[in-house]
Formats: sequence, C-alpha cells, structure tokens
Amino acid sequence: MIAEILLPVPINKTFYYTVPENQLFFVGEYVLVPFGFRTMVGIILKLSDTIPSGCNIEKLQLRVIISKSSLPRVNIAFLNFIKWVGNYNIVPAGLVLKMVFSNVIHAKSFYKLEFSVKKNDRYNDVEIMLSDEQRAAYNNIVNKISDYSVIVLDGETGSGKTEVYCKVIRELIKRDSTAQALILLPEIVLTLQLIKRIKHYFDNYYPVEWHSNLTLRNRREYWLSIAHGQSLIVIGARSALFLPYKNLKIIIVDEEHDSSFKQECGVLYNARDMSIVLAKSLNIPIILSSATPSLEAINNVLKSQYYHVKLRQRFGNAKLPSVGIVDLCKSKMVNSWLSDKLYNKILEVLQRQDQVMLFLNRRGYAKLRLCKACGFKIHCKNCATWLVEHKRKNVLLCHYCGYSCIMQNVCTNCSESSLVSYGIGVEKVEEDIIALIPNAKIAVISSDISHKDISVMIDLIMRSEVNIIIGTQVIAKGHNFPKLTLVGVIDADLGLNNSDLRATERTYQLLHQVSGRSGRFADNGEVILQTYDVNSPLIKSLSSYNRELFYNLELESRLLTNMPPYTRLIGIIVSGKNEAHVVNISKQIVKSLPNTLTVLGPAPAPISFLNMQYRYRILIKVQSNVMIQKLLAKYKEYYTKSNKIKITIDVDPVNFM
Repeated sequence: MIAEILLPVPINKTFYYTVPENQLFFVGEYVLVPFGFRTMVGIILKLSDTIPSGCNIEKLQLRVIISKSSLPRVNIAFLNFIKWVGNYNIVPAGLVLKMVFSNVIHAKSFYKLEFSVKKNDRYNDVEIMLSDEQRAAYNNIVNKISDYSVIVLDGETGSGKTEVYCKVIRELIKRDSTAQALILLPEIVLTLQLIKRIKHYFDNYYPVEWHSNLTLRNRREYWLSIAHGQSLIVIGARSALFLPYKNLKIIIVDEEHDSSFKQECGVLYNARDMSIVLAKSLNIPIILSSATPSLEAINNVLKSQYYHVKLRQRFGNAKLPSVGIVDLCKSKMVNSWLSDKLYNKILEVLQRQDQVMLFLNRRGYAKLRLCKACGFKIHCKNCATWLVEHKRKNVLLCHYCGYSCIMQNVCTNCSESSLVSYGIGVEKVEEDIIALIPNAKIAVISSDISHKDISVMIDLIMRSEVNIIIGTQVIAKGHNFPKLTLVGVIDADLGLNNSDLRATERTYQLLHQVSGRSGRFADNGEVILQTYDVNSPLIKSLSSYNRELFYNLELESRLLTNMPPYTRLIGIIVSGKNEAHVVNISKQIVKSLPNTLTVLGPAPAPISFLNMQYRYRILIKVQSNVMIQKLLAKYKEYYTKSNKIKITIDVDPVNFM
C-alpha cells in the first residue's frame, strides 16, 4: 500500500511512502515519517496500491512510514480546504499544514500527545436575555443553520449582536451536544471585554482562546482539547481557522469588515474569506457580524447570495449619540488640534463626572522631526519613510521595519539645532491635555502598549479611575464603557490621505465604530468630529446616520472604476537590492502576462524602499470567476529560481503599501 502524505514544508508537492505490513492506515491520520536525515509528522492524503503515473520513483525506493498517532483523524473536507487555501493564495499547502500543526505537532511531541477527555457536565447555563428585535433576528438566523449559508448580522453599535449569535450557538449545541463553534475576532488580545462576555455565556462548554500570545503549554492543551472535541467554543484570532476541529458546526466572524483578518506576512490570506470557503466545505452556516459591513458583504446581500439580518436599535433602548461637526477651516482653536467647541464639551462632561474619549489614529508623539532651517526630514535608513517621534521612549521609530534611533536635536544635514516636531500623535495629545486640564486622569491606549497594560487600563476605565481616554484604533472596537458619554475625533480626515482604494470605506467604518463607544448606557451620548471637509459624503453620512448614502456612493464609485467588489485584484511585489534588476524582472512579468488581463504597472510601490529592498508593484485586475493562480505560481517559481529577487503575490490585497 502506498500513502500520499502532506508534510509541513515550503515545497509545493506531496510525498509518497510505503505503509508498514499488517497495519491499518486511513486517510487523515497523523503519521511519523523519515524525511531526509530527520523525522517529520505529516497527514495521509490518499492511499492506493500503486504509485501514481508520472511519479519518477520506484516502489522499492520508497521509505516506510514509522508510526501513526492516536489523534482523531482529520476529515477529508478539511484536507481539501488546506489544499484549496494553498492553491488560491499561491503558497505551498505544506505551509498551510504548518499553521494547522501550530508548533504543537512535531516529531519530538509525536509520542506525547495523550489527552483524556473530561466529562461535560453542563449546568446552570447563564440565560441570554434578548429584546424583541434581537429575538426576531435570532429566529431568522436559526431557520438558516441546518446547512451552509452566509448570514450578515448587520447591527448598530450596542445593538447586542454578540447576544444574538451566542444564543444561536446555544441552539446548535442543544441540537448536537458535540457541536463546536468558532468565533473569529480581529486582534483578539485587544477585545478583552468581548471575550469575557462570550466566556460568561459558555462557561460550562470549555471555551478556549486561541492567539499568538498563548504559552506553549496552553497552546498544546487547547489544541488537543479542540482536536478531541472537548472544547466546544473557540474564541480566536485568524489562525484559529486552521485548528483541527472534530465537529465544527458554525463559524462567527465578528467585526467582519476589519482589515486585521488579512494576514500580511508569511502565508498571505484573508481569514474572513477563507472561513466562508471552510463553511461551504463543511456545509455549515457562517455569520458575518458587523455594525459597518464590508462592501463585499453588502454587494453579496444585494445579489441575494448572502442572507441579511438587521438590528437597528441599541439594547435597552439606549439612544445613538448625537454627532456634531467642527469645521477646522473656520473654528476658533485652543491649540493646533483642539477646537474651542470640543474643549468646552470635554470640560462639561468632566464636570458631571462622566468619561471622554479622544480618538486619533496615529501612534507616538509626532508624525516626524524636521529642520526649520533647511527643511530636512529624518528618515529611516532602511526604508523610504520618515521616522515617527516617540517622546516617552526618547526615540525615533520606523513603523514599518522597526528601526529606531535616539531622539536627535541637531540636524545632520545642516548642523543647526533647529529640529522640531511636526504633526501630532496620541502622546502629544496627552501632553497638551495635561497642560490644559492638570487634574485629568488620563489613559493613553495604542499598540505601543503591551496587552497586559491595555488590560490594566481597561479595568481602571471600568472603575472610573480614568476620565479621559486617548487612543488609536485599538479602542475603537469591542469595548463597553458605561460612563463614556463623549467621543472627540481629533482628525476625521486622517485615514483618507493615502492611495488605498479602500481608504474611504475604512475611514467610515473606523469612525462609525469609535463613535459607537459613546452613550451606550445613557441618553446623553455625544460625538464631535473635527474635519477640514464638512461637505464630504463621508462626514455627512456619519453625522446624519445615513449609512445608505455612503454605501451607495462608494459602490457606485467602485463600479465606475471597475474595482472590488465588482472585480478581484491580485498584487505582485517584486523586491531586491538592485533597483535596475527589480525593474527589469517586473517588466518581464508584465510582458509575459496574457493580453486578456488588465494590468496596472509596474510602478514603484507607495513604500518604494523597505528593509533595504527596492519594491515595485504590479496590480492585476480579474473578474471574480477568473483563476490565474496556477500561471502566477509558475512565474513566481521561474523568476525567483536564479535571480536575487523576491516575488510576493497577494491575492485580494487589502494593503497597498
């Protein structure tokens, strides 16, 4: 008997081994095999009596499987999913398998994978209370969960989407006591409150978290618990999609619009899109939950491919916050960034002992350091980007490659002591607020802070030991602060200043989400948006809660330019140390592409020099039903074989840097 085995290696092929005599093996089993001068764990994809035609190896030359594991077998649908993810995203399936193994399954641990399943004694389930609107949404969804369907749970911020999908999960487990549910969250360590709520509802079902911050011990324990069907509820980041579930029956993608679901390094994939494929493979339902659904989701709803369930009322009849607009072109200003109107509102809210959130999506103290004498800007030595000033750490930092240097006061270009900070970040906002309101109790939350410190700060906010929260997009999602009644958006135009085709959509989603933090438990919630463009459709949509205005205009714009969601994009980044060589290879690739494709470029990438590498971008536009991955895989293999060139292919890119 011959076994075709997939191994967790970056080689786009499978391997053949002989099955030991008098032993029974099955497709989907984990096996230990010799590989070169070492041993490796793989999964059996196929068993047959003969070597496939075209395989240039004799049966006598095949090596023998060493052993097999007692782990539950991986089902065929999931094996096909692993191969599909590799083919679609133009990466070896072995690298996808490596994500499945999650550093838990390897040769050294192969004989140490015992797991004793505990008895599930479920008792005292916490009741999930639903409003009439939530109950109607729940009933609509429950009618769709017997097989594959994509359900867009489109609910206003604070409308109780979490309670609805948790109730749906409860119903599934009631029907099948072994059913497992996966809840995917963007940046799981930044949504600690939401995780606590979900765990509270499912405490008797062995809920586990899955993310990169787990200890190796916890990772191993949780992986085995999921594989054996012990843990029924998995709350995870992107990688949780690739865990070997024994009986997965539903997938929830919370905040489905969030770009964090796209993995930007290693294996490039969009966890939201791949989860839809997995749901279809397993014939199970998937719920895409959001207060601001992606244009892709909205377009599929309009085409009747996705089922649409709406929640328009905040839970407990709380009102949506009022939205005020400050025209920065005309407004009286307290300082460079704070309008008189926002400042007075802050004082008013603090006077009644409520909380304020000031939102600015820029880390650090200042956008850059520049010389007033000669205009020189301090840039990264590895990249074509400016260094961002981080005053707390007294460093200038590159947000792309991580390079840093000690803060400079003397210009290296003209030797004058004329360096000044330009453009504000959250650290500068904190400094100015301390000067204006010395007794303010401030928490600054951004991705520069450790997850542990973020958790501590959130606890302080919940205990009202903080009255002014200053933060980036980290605070825009998943948090419920009862005393928060004012959100001030310092620069509503900030996210629009780049060449990303989704810049407007992302800015709308982010500002809508952060606005939704205000007044969740009160009737006096307010939002103030500071902008230089009060007449933009985006600002008008946000201020009037006219979401349809924004979506209709944005969809119309995408249709006119033939951009997603009406087409698909594939990005190719060609990079290397020799710019002329990079340009030459880029042109060769474009020249060899079929004439039927719409190709943009090659052109220097927006960040044209990164990590000491020149970067050129090619953008291919294809119809949704056109698959050119096999062709691009051949190009990638051919051009990277002998050239000192790296080719990165990003199918359905969300980042255009």
